[in-house]
Amino acid sequence: MRVLLLSQNGTLVPPERVQAFTSRAFLYGDGLFETVAVIRGTPLFWKEHLLRLRNGGVLLGIESPENSLWESWWSALWSALPDSCRQDRMVLKLVVSRMDGSGYATPERSPVHAFLFLQDWPDRPSTYWNHGITAGLCPVPLQCGSPYLAVKSLNRLNQIMARRMTPAEWQEAVLLDREGCIREGIQTNILWRRGETIESPDLRDGGVPGIQRDAILSYLGGIGYRIRWVSEPYSTLYDVDEILFSNSLIGTWAVSRLEERPFPGREGHLASVLSEWQKNLGLGA
Repeated sequence: MRVLLLSQNGTLVPPERVQAFTSRAFLYGDGLFETVAVIRGTPLFWKEHLLRLRNGGVLLGIESPENSLWESWWSALWSALPDSCRQDRMVLKLVVSRMDGSGYATPERSPVHAFLFLQDWPDRPSTYWNHGITAGLCPVPLQCGSPYLAVKSLNRLNQIMARRMTPAEWQEAVLLDREGCIREGIQTNILWRRGETIESPDLRDGGVPGIQRDAILSYLGGIGYRIRWVSEPYSTLYDVDEILFSNSLIGTWAVSRLEERPFPGREGHLASVLSEWQKNLGLGA
C-alpha cells in the first residue's frame, strides 16, 4: 500500500525515510530480535543466537539472512567502529522483520528488513551481582498457550506492562501463566536449586528459552547437578534453597530477598559456582 503523506510530530517525513515508519516491525511488531553480549570484540554464543533467530523465523514465516551474511555484517560493523568508541563490553542487536503485507494478512513468503547495530553496555549497580537482588510476584500474567509465544518477537507489550506494574525497588519479578505456574522474569529466565537438583520452567508454549539459561543448565548438568524442567506454582519458591535469574547480558543475579523471605543471594552455593562461570565469560559486575 502506497503512503501518500507521513508526518512526525507535525513535520513532514521525507519520502526516502517513509519506509522505516511504515515497516511491519514499526506498525505491528512483526519481527524478531536477539540481544548479544560482545566481550572484548567477541559476540558470546553467536551461533546459538543465530540459530534461535532462524528457528523463530521458521515458526513465524519470516526468512532470516544466511549466517555468513550476518557474520559479514558484524565484521563490517565492528571494523567501521572508531577505536575511540570500542569498549570491553558492548551490546549487539539483531533485528529481522517482514517487509510485505498490509494489515494483518501476510504473504506466504516475504523479503525481510534485517538490522544489526551496537549499543553501550547497560550501567547497573555492582551490588546486583556482589550481594543479590530483591524480587517478587508480578501481578501481570505472561501470555502463554502457543509455540509462537515462545519466540523472541518484537512485540514486548506484555513485558512492558509487567515492568510498569512491578515495584521500583524490585530488580526483577516472577511472571506466572494464567494457571498460576512460574514461567520467567520480566527480562530474564528463572532457575532454582533444591539440594543437588536445578529446576527451571518448561517454556514450550510461552516464555523465551534463554541462550544463557540453556548454557548454564548444560554446564551444571555436566558437573553433576540433576536438571528438571517443571511447571510449578509460585509457592514453590518459598521452599527452595536458592533462586537465580539469568539473561545474555547479566549472566546471573541471585535473589537475596523474595518479597519478605530472605535468601542467600550471592553467598549461596549455586550462586558461587555460577559467579565463576560468568566471570570466565566476561559478564558480571
